[in-house]
Amino acid sequence: MPANYAKNTKRIRLFGGNELKIFFSGEWKALGHIITGTLEDKTDSQEITFADGNSVDIDGKRRVKLSVTLAQTSKDELELIDILRNSVYPVFYSNGIVDGKKQMFYFPEVNIIPTMTLKSPDNPQNIVLEMSVQPQVSNVSITTAVAIPSSEIDSGTPTTVDSLNKFYAIIE
Repeated sequence: MPANYAKNTKRIRLFGGNELKIFFSGEWKALGHIITGTLEDKTDSQEITFADGNSVDIDGKRRVKLSVTLAQTSKDELELIDILRNSVYPVFYSNGIVDGKKQMFYFPEVNIIPTMTLKSPDNPQNIVLEMSVQPQVSNVSITTAVAIPSSEIDSGTPTTVDSLNKFYAIIE
């Protein structure tokens, strides 16, 4: 558990992020402006029944999913959907400003399931990217100078971030 987890109003996210980048073709590419973003990290429970008839729920399977709605609908973004289909990529997600610091998420492997909804009239039209985050063999550990876009690094000093889970790293 983090050392300092007491209530602190400065830790409320006041300014949302607006950056989603994906690493493909050898570089980080911005996918557009974010209307909404949702990180869903769920663990199902599994009921175990003992021989005496008593039962207890235990942690079951964990599922991590990132859903992002992008405002763009230009030809470039619409065609990008076909490029991203059925492949696994590293993804960078800016979650905004928390306690005066940037908060970012790095996902080593996500399977992108794009959905396009274009309806008229609608303002803005959008593209929804559902991303199933793939678990790694061990907890995610990254060096910021290597794993995240260089434009997002505040200092030139590489920092190692060790995650407490196998799905993503949180960088502040």
